[in-house]
Amino acid sequence: MQSMVTCPKCGGEVTGKRPGLPVLVCGNCQSILAINADQLKPAGEAGRMPFDVSPLQLGSLLVVEGTRGEVVGRERWRWERGFWNEWLLQFPDGSVRWVAEEAGLYMVMEEVEASAEELQFFRQVESEGRDALGRSIGFRGEDYTISDIKTVRCVASEGAQLQIIPADFARSSIDFRSANKSALTWQNDGKSPSLWQGRYCTLEDLEPARLRRFDGWARPNFENHSEASA
Repeated sequence: MQSMVTCPKCGGEVTGKRPGLPVLVCGNCQSILAINADQLKPAGEAGRMPFDVSPLQLGSLLVVEGTRGEVVGRERWRWERGFWNEWLLQFPDGSVRWVAEEAGLYMVMEEVEASAEELQFFRQVESEGRDALGRSIGFRGEDYTISDIKTVRCVASEGAQLQIIPADFARSSIDFRSANKSALTWQNDGKSPSLWQGRYCTLEDLEPARLRRFDGWARPNFENHSEASA
């Protein structure tokens, strides 16, 4: 359950603090607030979130593998050819997934622990840069193709977060795709590389509720209407 706290930088009220999530963004002054023993400490600037037309928002509900979670945070990322949102979805047991949203598709990702051998492989691919594009690889019984290698930067963040990601934070990103809509993403900021595994789906697949409202945009017939008004 979310709770209300006071921002130590601007003094404004901040909602959205969540058990198990160590970072919160102040919606008033866009300060990143690190949480330690219920004490909040300014830890950077989150940046101002630009307007977009995503149907998702903080508080939206999505179903993954039969369990409904709530969107509690967002990061907005950019690269030289565009922008996308990554939504932090938290489940009742405290576990989380990231839902990357781009061009009408949604990639639901969960962090996986890589072995030393796997880490070495991903670092080798990263060192090759875009020369590795199109290569096929096998990973834990799945065949993937390297579909994209790029440097990305954070535009802004809001809500609860897993870690401190200030505006203009950069990291390298390598995307792997399979024929059956499975996905892998390798991320490295130079300090803490991570590997994420998941799948592509549509918004309808996620059985959404509490979607964002736009003038002139009708509520989709697959939205859970009973929970949309809860």
